[in-house]
Order: sequence, then structure tokens, then C-alpha cells
Amino acid sequence: MTKQEHVLEVYEPYDYQGDNPIHAAGVSVLPGPMRDEYYLVQVENPFQIGAAEVELLLIQPRYNGDKIDRAVSSTCTVNISRVIHALNPDPGERLSFEDFVRWGVGKISLSSF
Repeated sequence: MTKQEHVLEVYEPYDYQGDNPIHAAGVSVLPGPMRDEYYLVQVENPFQIGAAEVELLLIQPRYNGDKIDRAVSSTCTVNISRVIHALNPDPGERLSFEDFVRWGVGKISLSSF
């Protein structure tokens, strides 16, 4: 997978006070705990949520019918989850529900920078 640069606009949580939009680089697409897929991105400027520093986010298309490829290579409304411990971004590694927590909603687009 070619490294892609993205802009992630955060719509929820409403009380989010950090950079908006967030600039992030694509890492890999990982299989989820069910039959879904998640796009792992690394944020350019890590930020705090409570005591945790957020460096990695998992992106998943929000609407039925949208495939992960749309989030990776186009513009897509997405659910945003934050990674809660170190992940091995090996494409064969399946995520578990213990790896992440749902955090918000937003829109991902390719960066024009």
C-alpha cells in the first residue's frame, strides 16, 4: 500500500478541542473483529484524551455500502476509534474489540499538501 496523506475533519465528539482537521498518514488496512475492515492512520500531531496520548486512529466507513477503499482513496464519512494500546500493523493481524474504543465521527479526505 502506498503511503497516503489525509485530512480528518472531526464532527463528534462535540467537545473535542484539538487540531481540526487532523492531518494523518495511512498505515494499513486491518481486518476487524467481525467481517469489517479498519484503516489505521497515524496522526501528524499526537493529542491527549484524558491521560492517554493519541497517536493512532482506526477509521471505518460510517454508512452501509461504503467500502474501506473509499476511506483510503477518496472522501468518506467515517466512524473514528482510538487505539488504546500498541498495535502491530501487520495486514494479516486481526483486530480485537480490546484494541480500540469508539471515539467519534468525521470525514476523511486525501490531503492536497
